[in-house]
Amino acid sequence: MRIDLSGFTASAVSLKMDVSALPAVHQGSGSRGMGVFLVIFALIWGGVPGLILINMISSGEYDPAMLFIMLFPVIGIGILFYGVYNLTFRETIRIDATNVTRESQSIFGYKYWTEPLQRYPGILQRTERRSGGKNSSSYTLHIVELYHEDKKKRIKLYESRSPNGFRQIWEDYSRQLNKPALEGGKGNMVARAVDDLDKSVRDLALEGKLEVDFDPRKPPPAGFDLRVDGDQLRVTLPKTKSSLIGSLFIMAFAGVFIFIGFGIDDAPVMFGIIGLLLLLLILGGLAWSGITRQALHIGRDRVRIFHETPWGDTDGKNMDARQIETVRIGYERSSNEREGVLLVTDQATKKIGEGLPPEAQNWLKNCILAVITKG
Repeated sequence: MRIDLSGFTASAVSLKMDVSALPAVHQGSGSRGMGVFLVIFALIWGGVPGLILINMISSGEYDPAMLFIMLFPVIGIGILFYGVYNLTFRETIRIDATNVTRESQSIFGYKYWTEPLQRYPGILQRTERRSGGKNSSSYTLHIVELYHEDKKKRIKLYESRSPNGFRQIWEDYSRQLNKPALEGGKGNMVARAVDDLDKSVRDLALEGKLEVDFDPRKPPPAGFDLRVDGDQLRVTLPKTKSSLIGSLFIMAFAGVFIFIGFGIDDAPVMFGIIGLLLLLLILGGLAWSGITRQALHIGRDRVRIFHETPWGDTDGKNMDARQIETVRIGYERSSNEREGVLLVTDQATKKIGEGLPPEAQNWLKNCILAVITKG
């Protein structure tokens, strides 16, 4: 069973803590609408089957085979507690020049802690992929948090479904709290000092704040094609394998639709048409990945990302190298996807080399940096 609660968030921005002046105080609470819904749902989900079971026992009609009905009240109790928790939860977060304090209370008790602000290494921006539930599409949450090694002491400052202005908001929090801006994860955390926000990687290299570990005399990793094309460097990436399990799953799913639509009497033909479209989509994707290769034109002032095909190069996308603030290995939207090399500006983020081995991604990252930071 899955309960879709996404509709209880009326606005794209679900949290925005104001820290422009310290001390900053934020008072939060559980979702009252969700709490009421869960309580009512729990009473129906667990209460009705429970009453039926009690009535059967009292009337002598109880059959041990009906014991599975107990699952409904048991699950209902859990949902009920979570609903009451949302109705009773209250918290106060206070950030001043020296400390971060959090105080919370709910049916599960009272909690309080305080932590020196200096123990927070920076302001982290990250994303989370959320399933929208049965009747709505999945979505991505864009989150800014005051980061701490202890997960329980991390303070969420901003949360929104919309990516609009997200990077600027993250940088603003970094400036307001005078903390380094952090991004990345899983050993690839990148910290940028407040004074370096909005500086390009070229600016950082000129100031001696960015060192590029790249030796152009060494051959590239296996699968890369490298050649000079005018005043630019042309890099063709190795082919990456598509997810076989994912492809087979989608094809099997499409096959079920095709069988229902064209193989079962009185079934809507639309099922079969949808199945054929899905099958063509996955086969087209596999064919495209089999005959094309991702490539780059890397120049001092421009990076062009495109694909090589049997009919020539695609137009691709251009990025102004002078505006690239970060080149790192990570995830573009969420940790549910595969890592790649990210080229980040204030306006956009492009990912290349998705699925390549770590050493190949690291070489590609350093190759790009070596060219666009060259004096």
